[in-house]
Amino acid sequence: MKNKFLNLPEKTRINALNHVAEKKGITPFAVEKDWWVTQSLSIIFEMDEAKYLVFKGGTSLSKSWNLIQRFSEDIDLAIDREFLGFTEITKRKTNLRKKSGKFVSEEFYPKLQKCFEEKGIAEAVTFTLEDVQSSDQDPRIINIYYPSIIETKGYLNPRVQIEIGCRSLKEPFSDCLISSFVDQEYKDLEFASDEFRVPSVNPERTFLEKIFLLHEEFQKPYDKIRVNRLSRHLYDIYSLYHSEFKDKALRDEDLYKTIVHHRIEFTKVTGVDYLLHNPQTINPIPPDTIIKKWEEDYETMKSEMLYSEHRPNFSEIIKTLEKLKSEINKLEWVVFEG
Repeated sequence: MKNKFLNLPEKTRINALNHVAEKKGITPFAVEKDWWVTQSLSIIFEMDEAKYLVFKGGTSLSKSWNLIQRFSEDIDLAIDREFLGFTEITKRKTNLRKKSGKFVSEEFYPKLQKCFEEKGIAEAVTFTLEDVQSSDQDPRIINIYYPSIIETKGYLNPRVQIEIGCRSLKEPFSDCLISSFVDQEYKDLEFASDEFRVPSVNPERTFLEKIFLLHEEFQKPYDKIRVNRLSRHLYDIYSLYHSEFKDKALRDEDLYKTIVHHRIEFTKVTGVDYLLHNPQTINPIPPDTIIKKWEEDYETMKSEMLYSEHRPNFSEIIKTLEKLKSEINKLEWVVFEG
């Protein structure tokens, strides 16, 4: 049976997307993509394997926690290592990555396509599993290309990208209710889908992980620092700074240390001095040599992906990050001695 929303006349769907877009202050294409992201999440977390998956990253901050007013296009999932047969932090990380990759390509990927068929959506989409350079590459990426009925250009693509990896922490997480913008607006109409629960990484952890990600990125040589589409992390940190989860994160010494040690063990970046992950030396602010490029990337993201009434300018974000840096640097405990 075809999905009820997709079964509506195209003109009706376009009108619905336009109406929600006008109310939200975002593009109709972003509303359409949100619908596809939400449908994909719903299908994934009805699968038998769902109990071994946790939803994480920026999209979880917007869809699960409503903490950022940024449209997010990717679904970032963490597999429980115990499901793959690995318990404690393992020295067999290559084997772990290989087993995870095999699970995604040989089990999860075909099952996902079958689940889309059962929901009456498969005919509308095309699936690809991105090629890998080695059998232990992690995460693996699945692309779901959908037929957009909205013309667009710019930051967003008519694609839902699903990243599934085995190297992330699982805890802490909470079950959160999720629904699409369309379903929220038209919840009383027959074509609307019900909200559903998804295990989602807690924001205090995501907050710290994004701080560490930027801190590590900005330790790289100038010509190695990435820019494209990364300014979203600055905005996310800015938004979380103004939530209850900032203080929760900075008070949680154990979580801070756990994340740092986990990053060293599983996602170590060559050339990064991890002694500088002590709170007193954390710095998530773009260096002067690259900050202009990050500002340009932010302006693009701001115009196409932010849907809040208050869209902070870049200088406001940097000022907030400077305050955050000062607060972290004043913490008295350390991860590494001497």
